[in-house]
Amino acid sequence: MKKTYLVVLYVSLLAGLEFPDFDLHLLVFLGHRSILTHGIIVPFFLYKFLTKEGYSKISNKIFGRFFSNKDFSKEILDYAYIGFLIGIAIHLCADLFPKAWMGFALIVFPPWIPMGAPFSIVWMLLNMFFALKISFKKIKEKEIENKTKNRIFLSILAIGAIYLIIDTMFVSKIILMIISFPIIWFYANKGFKVIKKKD
Repeated sequence: MKKTYLVVLYVSLLAGLEFPDFDLHLLVFLGHRSILTHGIIVPFFLYKFLTKEGYSKISNKIFGRFFSNKDFSKEILDYAYIGFLIGIAIHLCADLFPKAWMGFALIVFPPWIPMGAPFSIVWMLLNMFFALKISFKKIKEKEIENKTKNRIFLSILAIGAIYLIIDTMFVSKIILMIISFPIIWFYANKGFKVIKKKD
């Protein structure tokens, strides 16, 4: 695996960690914990747009300035997407344990329409799940040695643990991460298929 891809993955992961709180710079328009930033809506549709046939020329133009190989550019975009989604998932894992489910703890529709605790919890859990499922599945599809894939996963847990430790109620958050991330990793790699034995 090229070191460039790893650099892109981890830099994007750090960007994904910070992305949900980007709404703090646009409070008037979005409100804190906006549904647009505290989820995968923006990166999902942006990635679909940039990789869609016909629109891929845009991404090639963007990345082509730095990389002449089109396949290389596509890989860069993939790893950026993977890292960004993982960063968002770790951030949402942290946000699932506020001091109280009220005020800034709630997911809001722009501008400032709080959705209540049940919706906020379900929204963040589902987006954490799908962010990890999509990114882990993409890692699985890459031509990488299993040892390297496992190292990437362990590094994700390490980065997540560090991020969560500097926050409040970090024990509960780390427990959620340690339980959910490996389950979703296994699901994305193996699935939960019941294989019927032939008679």
